[in-house]
Formats: sequence, structure tokens, C-alpha cells
Amino acid sequence: MRNNHEQSGFSGTRLAAPPGGILGKLLTIAAGAMLLVVAFMFSLLALTVVVIGGLLVFAYLKWKTRHLRQHLNEQMQQQANRQRQQPDGFIIDGEVIGDAEYDAQPRTAASGQPASDLPARPTEPPGKTTDG
Repeated sequence: MRNNHEQSGFSGTRLAAPPGGILGKLLTIAAGAMLLVVAFMFSLLALTVVVIGGLLVFAYLKWKTRHLRQHLNEQMQQQANRQRQQPDGFIIDGEVIGDAEYDAQPRTAASGQPASDLPARPTEPPGKTTDG
């Protein structure tokens, strides 16, 4: 019967255990710290590349749309000039000033009586109960 190492094809390769002494532990800690420092340096490099790339794309889009922004600003100025030249009046965008037809006609329920959005009043004062 073959053991698991022989079946997996790695029968000749085994990882060596780290040295058990204090020097081996210190070397392991130093190697781990160096690995963390190198990983941090590469992550900062990757972040720098992403930020610079983003700034370049932003600058490119700003450059390509400069004529569009200039055209929109000119249109806004022309519209402001036209509004200053219009006769005086009272304009509130999106609102109707004056009496509307639906304000004068009360709504009616199916029973024929005027409907109210308010809840019905209780017939007895609060706190009094009829249960006894």
C-alpha cells in the first residue's frame, strides 16, 4: 500500500522544518518583515500608477470637452441676458398662481356626502369607556 505522498507524485520533496533555535526564529521573523516591506512597496507603486492613470484620463476628458463647456457657458449667458431684457413679471417655475377649478369643488364619496381626508372624530371624550 502506498502512502499519500507517493500517490501525489511528490514522494521525494519534503519541506524542511525551520531551525528550532533562537537564530532560526530571528531569521524567520526578519524574512517575514522583509516580505511585508516589499509587498507594501509594490502596493504603493500600484496605487501610484492607478492615481496617475486616473489623473491623465481626467485631464484628457477635460481637454476634449473644453469647447463643449465653453459653448454651454455662452448659452447660459445668452439666456441670462434674455431674461434681464424681458418685461417685469412674477414667474415661479413649476407653480400655478391663482384659483384652480378643483379647489372650488369638494370631492364626494360613493355615499354622496363630501369626503374628508381627516379621520372621523370619536363620539366620546378620550379616556371614557363604554365597557363599564
